[in-house]
Amino acid sequence: MNKRFRSLAIIVYILVCTLVASVSVIAVLVELKAPWLYIAVGASVVIGAAVLYLFTAALMREDRSYHGADYAAMIDSITGGILVFDGNEQIYTVSEDARRYLGLPEYAIGMNKTDAIRDPELLRCLDLAKQGQSTLTEYTSRGTTLRVLIDPVIFSGQIVGTMMLLLDMGEQLTLEKLKREFAANVSHELKTPLTSIQGYAEMIATGLASKEDIPDFAERIRKESKRLLALISDIIRLSSLDEGAPESEREPVDMAQIADECRDVLLKSAEDHGVALKLDTESFVIEGSRSLLSEMVYNLIDNAIRYNVPGGSVTVTVKDRLVSVRDTGIGIPEEHREHIFERFYRVDKSRSKNTGGTGLGLAIVKHIAMKYRGKISLESEVGKGTEIKIVF
Repeated sequence: MNKRFRSLAIIVYILVCTLVASVSVIAVLVELKAPWLYIAVGASVVIGAAVLYLFTAALMREDRSYHGADYAAMIDSITGGILVFDGNEQIYTVSEDARRYLGLPEYAIGMNKTDAIRDPELLRCLDLAKQGQSTLTEYTSRGTTLRVLIDPVIFSGQIVGTMMLLLDMGEQLTLEKLKREFAANVSHELKTPLTSIQGYAEMIATGLASKEDIPDFAERIRKESKRLLALISDIIRLSSLDEGAPESEREPVDMAQIADECRDVLLKSAEDHGVALKLDTESFVIEGSRSLLSEMVYNLIDNAIRYNVPGGSVTVTVKDRLVSVRDTGIGIPEEHREHIFERFYRVDKSRSKNTGGTGLGLAIVKHIAMKYRGKISLESEVGKGTEIKIVF
């Protein structure tokens, strides 16, 4: 019983005692004869006892209801589903998630084990739990893969029931799949430049390359080495962002200043690609890592330059909590737009190889934007260009 209920009970008890004492004192003062005195005092005691009993019973019912609701809320708040059978193999308690996973009706309390559970493997594990054994198994329900832990419920050394804990493995399986795909992509992406470097180096070392070819082969080795280093750097950066590594420093960062600095660094690349680089900036500040925010803007501009056309332009807009990079390049077909921020995803693989892209730039942009609660959006039209916006 909580403090509020205890306080009310004490108040009622005091009032009842006061009533009995008052009746007794009044009866003595008015000099009631013995029979009437006993009747008055006895009646006040009976009435007081009845009031106290009824009030205490009501408090206990409310208290059970209060704690029952509290218990149900606690069960439903646990990640995963919980189902408990009592000693008679009937459902004692069930969470909302467990009811949904197992397809149980809304009022499942009291259902027999064999009516509630139809899967032979789960029934076998429940029988083992009655013998004191814990089991861990997997169960698929309506397309959802569950990991199920079944344990005996032990009280005073006796098995008084069984408990099932059902955990949704869908998210974990998705993450494992993404990890496998990422590892496969990394292996492939690293192998490509390494194979080129090894091939050109062997031709030079074995004398198969003529003197006229050596400068060209050396330049190709340099270019592939640079691409390899960029790829490794991006992989390390993404891994760091995935792990949620703490920022080395956090400070007020002026995004207009960041855009100016990135423009200065990429001006030579823009000239080499025949692309005009334009800025439209107004100062606004974000509290965060200067290096991360700079990398985000750099990757956006660099990507817009790489996938532009000779004579095209890139316009960087920074104002009113908005960072926008718009280009007049080749554009992105509609079927590719929802995948453009995925790792190693390329619309045109041959063009990416020629431009030296790693396929990770926009994935890094997305991670950094999300880190600072930026909402990222993309608009594109084939042959006319692309605009990527981040609103903080």
